[in-house]
Amino acid sequence: MALRVLIVDDADMYRLILQEMVREMGHEPVGEAETGEQALERFKALKPDLVTLDLSLPDMDGFAVLREIRRANPRANVVMISGNDQDRIVAQARTLGALGLLVKPVDQAKLAALLRLLDGGKRP
Repeated sequence: MALRVLIVDDADMYRLILQEMVREMGHEPVGEAETGEQALERFKALKPDLVTLDLSLPDMDGFAVLREIRRANPRANVVMISGNDQDRIVAQARTLGALGLLVKPVDQAKLAALLRLLDGGKRP
């Protein structure tokens, strides 16, 4: 079953790259957002299986968005994306309920492994 993925990043080009990666893996990018506010609105409207969430957004930080997403749905699957992989950032993401943190530029193999895990290991 294809996973429905909401892609949140303030950079247009990066959203396009992630959309293409998700499509190549047989999943469906159901929406995108460039701000935290848009992300929250689209999360509630689209009910995606996974949210890829950039840590740095123009209106609020990704951790604040993650808190709100988890408040709306404590079982939401969110993976943070950042240019920084400092231990404290990774720890905070996990403490707030993220599945993990992928570092930009996102390694396609790591994203594929995460999608396989969420999809019950059914895809190669």
